[in-house]
Amino acid sequence: MEETRKVVEALMKVGPRFSDISRATGIPVSTVRYIILKRLPKLGLSIRPSINYGALGLQRYLVTFRSSYPTYYISNILDLLGEYAYLDYYTYLMTEKKFFAIFAIPPSYEKDFLDFLDLLESMILIKEVETCKLTYMRPLPFMVEFFDFSRGVWIQDWISMRKTRNIPETPEYPAPHPKIDKVDLILIAELQKGIAPIKYNSLAQKFNLTRQTISKHYKHVKNLINLFTIFWAPHMNPQLLLLPLMVKVEARKDFREILLSIPFTYTEFRSEGGDYFAMLMMPNVGSYNTLKFLTSSLDVISIDFQDMEYSGKFTIQHNLFKNGLWINVFDEVARKLVVLIKSRSGQLR
Repeated sequence: MEETRKVVEALMKVGPRFSDISRATGIPVSTVRYIILKRLPKLGLSIRPSINYGALGLQRYLVTFRSSYPTYYISNILDLLGEYAYLDYYTYLMTEKKFFAIFAIPPSYEKDFLDFLDLLESMILIKEVETCKLTYMRPLPFMVEFFDFSRGVWIQDWISMRKTRNIPETPEYPAPHPKIDKVDLILIAELQKGIAPIKYNSLAQKFNLTRQTISKHYKHVKNLINLFTIFWAPHMNPQLLLLPLMVKVEARKDFREILLSIPFTYTEFRSEGGDYFAMLMMPNVGSYNTLKFLTSSLDVISIDFQDMEYSGKFTIQHNLFKNGLWINVFDEVARKLVVLIKSRSGQLR
């Protein structure tokens, strides 16, 4: 499985283009194509770009809340916000019994966004709402040295071998005049779907553009990506997976280093209020040792399980970028939600 390891390492450096990986590794393009399109999916591995949302002119906000409405109902509403109202990610925390949502919005619309949340609260749709800005949020490099590419599982004795990932904490400041256009955002959305590689001819036909246009914009889009990484979620072998964990600690350097040393920590983010969060896709085997390691190594504020049935990750909403600007949708979405909720009120409780 050494070729698979080399392809993954190169992919994180040069991106998911077959020819680029082949040049970086010396592995034939046909073999690279097989590994990315066939081998990685069988192992439960997919490609994930780490997008610099600040470069897109967007500020991320963390919103947590509870609701008296059924979980599935709130999840359906959040799915709509993931299409039309700048919602980037959400999950339901099973122990705390609250929703955890991350929006990426243009800073100039902050007041309208907060007013929108106030409206939802006044409608008694959500309650106990807490909102804060995030300094950054990013997927992490895949720790290839701790993954068994022959079986598609993490190496179990990782604690005795552990080392941290030396990644600087780089704030994402929203660009006031982002150097992007609609085509850039379309390409980012395609990359976020986890489909590799970008096929210039197919996209040109799909969006009625020329191949040269797609190629030119892809080169620009790569500058908006921190890195390409790998995400482990063995959907074909779900018995290998326990549940995604959300860990919250004080934003301290030593705590962060400990969490980054865990191979299956896949995303990190930090709030302006001084909290540090890590998401872990924890394997079933060895889960006890992992939890014991976490609780003995950290002063944990909270550890919670994410409900995979009520979670959603969305691609960049390029439909909200028109005439070179992000548009303000919160008043329109609020009106639509009021109508929707009234029409379905008899189906609840």
